[in-house]
Amino acid sequence: MITTRNRSLTYLRWCRIGALLLLGAWTLAGCFQEGPPTHSIGHKHKHVGAKEGKHLRYQDPDRYTWQFPGRVVEALKLKPDMKVADLGSGTGYFTFRLGEAVGDAGKIYALDIDGEMNAIVNKEAVKKQAENVQTVLAVEHDPLIPEKVDLIFSVNAYHHLKDRTAYFKNAARYLKPGGRVAIIDFREGAYKHFTKRQTLVDEFQAAGYILDKQWGFLPRQNFLIFSRGTN
Repeated sequence: MITTRNRSLTYLRWCRIGALLLLGAWTLAGCFQEGPPTHSIGHKHKHVGAKEGKHLRYQDPDRYTWQFPGRVVEALKLKPDMKVADLGSGTGYFTFRLGEAVGDAGKIYALDIDGEMNAIVNKEAVKKQAENVQTVLAVEHDPLIPEKVDLIFSVNAYHHLKDRTAYFKNAARYLKPGGRVAIIDFREGAYKHFTKRQTLVDEFQAAGYILDKQWGFLPRQNFLIFSRGTN
């Protein structure tokens, strides 16, 4: 006969087993979480469905602790009325910060090959009344910037581009005289996708650029600024 005490002990054992199984499931799920968000100029990222909050992790508050967006924008030394192309703009993490830096007289082109990303930026631009932000549906081999700009700016997208030397040799036609290209991409060992610093320098030199400035304050990324050389 099963006594009331035995039933209670059995119930408690099953509760413990259930709790351990749930803890294990949480731990396993953590093992498969993806790393830092990247932009999608080279290919489209499909992480979760729209109903579950698609692409929200691009705006993860934790990113602020290693991306230092305020310092990045300050380092670009943007001036009011400048025109900037945000290459691989994603959900606009930097787009609207750049827009604030150049002011109403400036222009930010948010470039992405993922139309759903652009739709998110468009919706946010209406919400923020950011009339100086315009999205552009780029293609894999060409940013399709509508006019010449003072700066092409790209964060966490460089490693996705194909034939990068040819890409930026072509992109030079979108730069104003004295225009610059700022590239921020993951360092080796910081994320599964990355670009070595020397690779960045070599590829831009081959495309006819010179290294103007490099910043070392980002813990996970290289931050290099290039301008057109004489080649």
